[in-house]
Amino acid sequence: MTTIMKVLYRPTENHVGVIYSKWGKFKRFANPNEWTLLSSGFEEVTKEVRLDMRTAVIELENVFTSDKVAIDLEMKAYYSVDIRKTHEDRKIQALRFEGEKPWEEIVKTSITDIVRNVVVISRTYYELTSDDGLSYLKQVISGHAANRLQSFGILVNNRFAVSIMNLQPNKTFQEALQEVSAAKAIGNAAVDRIRPLFEQFGDKSQDEAFHALVMQIAAVLGKTDNLPDIAIQNTNDVPFGNRVAGNGNDRFGLNIQRNSMSHRKRIN
Repeated sequence: MTTIMKVLYRPTENHVGVIYSKWGKFKRFANPNEWTLLSSGFEEVTKEVRLDMRTAVIELENVFTSDKVAIDLEMKAYYSVDIRKTHEDRKIQALRFEGEKPWEEIVKTSITDIVRNVVVISRTYYELTSDDGLSYLKQVISGHAANRLQSFGILVNNRFAVSIMNLQPNKTFQEALQEVSAAKAIGNAAVDRIRPLFEQFGDKSQDEAFHALVMQIAAVLGKTDNLPDIAIQNTNDVPFGNRVAGNGNDRFGLNIQRNSMSHRKRIN
């Protein structure tokens, strides 16, 4: 700031001066690049508030979409402060702010609330991660932030104020996606391996196909030392064609128990 004889005052370039009376009451603002006449002994400049662009980085975890997917978001907000434009009901509060931190906290708190409770919750995960979804996030968050922050004299562009730096499912959801992907790959491989076996049954009757499948399984089990528990019910509830597998009387009423030497020899 520049003062002459404590009577003439001009704020630092791109700053607004705040003038109080000597009794501690707010009097007026001093515009940038303009000389202001002070009442000698009755007015003083208490601080200056800069007008240039500021940034705030907002990192959020576990923000839920409409389909209950938890995502992590990293955003950067661009804003400026013009304390002269603060609403009257906010002015006393704003005048007490010291340094940059209070303004940054207001921006972060407002955008966090908008993201969690207004914007992300209204779209599904796959809607938000598309190109249109990312554009939607940027514009809608910026628009809500512009409306909410203006009462504090915080100015943001209502279309481009907030940039989406990173958006991804949180760690738990990523692990679940990896497990599903792995299971799908294993399942597809198993289907590919067993498909030729089922193709052999295409021209067989139901009884013949079932018997051939059981023999295939028995042949595989006979080659391993780690036989699983396999139980084909010996009840009268499992029909096969005109037969009923039950009570061990039918040739299809098989009951293969946990491996032992005697059972493996019997299978072989």
